[in-house]
Amino acid sequence: MAKSRIVGLLCCLALLVRSAHIPEKSMDARSLVEKILANIPVVHGSSVKITGLTLDPSSLSRNIPYQSMVTSLGIPAAPELSTVCRPLNQINFTLEVCLSSMSAGLQLYQDVLGVLKECVTTEKVTGLLADIRDLLAQVNKMQEPGQMSSVAQYEASGLASRLPGDYEVQVATHFTLLQLRDFTQNLKRSLRNVEHLTSRPGQRG
Repeated sequence: MAKSRIVGLLCCLALLVRSAHIPEKSMDARSLVEKILANIPVVHGSSVKITGLTLDPSSLSRNIPYQSMVTSLGIPAAPELSTVCRPLNQINFTLEVCLSSMSAGLQLYQDVLGVLKECVTTEKVTGLLADIRDLLAQVNKMQEPGQMSSVAQYEASGLASRLPGDYEVQVATHFTLLQLRDFTQNLKRSLRNVEHLTSRPGQRG
């Protein structure tokens, strides 16, 4: 029993030493998250003109008729952070997997919004892309140096070849921004979990 407690304490101390830089980086990342969440409605308002396609939660039922188009366009979905960045009472919380999934999701939105930027007339997408790029850099900095090679690499979606006209571009932009908002909100919660884990590792499990 005593030996297992000592091993557990040593593991907690090792985690604290390895991740001492993470809370500061996480706070920087969360400020970028807030900026992205604030910019999403701005980008949507300047890019999506189809009647009924709004970010208003009370209007989400209007998205249902477009689901078949979303499927045919092949708009990719980001990793589900809630399954890999669990609350701290879950013993299988894995910091490296959590950060890697954050990175993969941000790479996805860099790719998809990079495609859409070439199709829309607003410059607002450029600013949102810059914020996503900066957030991705912060998340990657939170990885251990030895873990950087294991950061998930997102493969390009090829979305551009499936956008024949402005209507499809607007639908793709709308659903991409909806998904980005959900992903970013989940990322915000996950960053809190990461901060808690790395600042108070003794509470893990």
